[in-house]
Amino acid sequence: MFGGLFFFNDNIVRALLARETRMTNAYEERMATLRTEIDRLKTGQTKVRETVSAQVKALLTQQAELTGRFEQLQPLLEKARDMGVLTKANPTGASDDASAAGREPSALAPAPNSSSSTTPTRHPEDISALSLRHEDVSEIAGLVLPSIRKSVDMVSDEQTSTIAELARTTQSRADHLAAVLGSVGIRVEETKPAIGGPYIPADGELSFSNSLNLLDQALQTYGRLKTKSARVPLADPLPGARVTSTFGVRPDPFFRRAALHSGVDLAAPTGTLVRATASGKVVSAGEAGGYGMMVEIDHGNGFSTRYAHLSEIDVASGSAIKAGQIVGRVGSTGRSTGSHLHYEVRTDETPVDPERYIRVGRKLAKL
Repeated sequence: MFGGLFFFNDNIVRALLARETRMTNAYEERMATLRTEIDRLKTGQTKVRETVSAQVKALLTQQAELTGRFEQLQPLLEKARDMGVLTKANPTGASDDASAAGREPSALAPAPNSSSSTTPTRHPEDISALSLRHEDVSEIAGLVLPSIRKSVDMVSDEQTSTIAELARTTQSRADHLAAVLGSVGIRVEETKPAIGGPYIPADGELSFSNSLNLLDQALQTYGRLKTKSARVPLADPLPGARVTSTFGVRPDPFFRRAALHSGVDLAAPTGTLVRATASGKVVSAGEAGGYGMMVEIDHGNGFSTRYAHLSEIDVASGSAIKAGQIVGRVGSTGRSTGSHLHYEVRTDETPVDPERYIRVGRKLAKL
């Protein structure tokens, strides 16, 4: 009886030991699996954080490139603004009637610089040390950074296209100015550079550099033409005045015989201010026979102007003159039948029709 009981108890013990062994093995397998999963998660988190760090570093590099672009572009923007191509009301130069807030277009402005903040900055690689949950880092990697990168890419592309548009606008103005000057016989050099070659698509930086060069060339051309036009008498010496006698053959007001009228007569009350129609140098200022009190200005390139029958002269011979500067006041001195300005434009000492130049000046004023 005792032998049977012992046998029975021994079977129970062996069964319990086997069961315990199975449970232990199963537990160890589960622990091993758990450790593997933990290692996998840790590895995944590390990779995600490393990916985020790399993307942040790339974005900071791209931001630095945009800022560098703006530093290259800013002098040209200032030059364009000084020339009137780029105005505060028209930062892109695309529409003269556009009304903006007097700021640089967002595509041209530099990306915000986080280093200027009072909050201490962290090196991009240090993001792996931030106390962020894996879910947070994953969201940054999967949603936030791609969105920021897309926005930065859009700014970069818009920056290049905006500069290209400004270059086209400037070149168009240069072409228009050259055509207007040519219409009055003023020779200008070719406004478009002689360039060519096969089409090879460029990357972003090359495209930006090319747009920058084209803008620079267009501004240089436009600047040269504006300098040349500033010394061409295209303004109106008495805006709004009534024309009482045009250029050409007419009956002389005193002898009533046909005679050449070498200028245009503009009626205005005595004392009305008379302004220079272009920059230049005063070559004479005083009595001049039938002209009465007269001012003559040499504008260079064969151009000169005369302002006659003045009641007063406000400049001296030899003085430099700017366009729009007061040279004297309307009167009726010399061979004159009433208060008016006799205005002449001469090319190589030959009188030409002043109204032709005034009309051209009005066209240029609309540019």
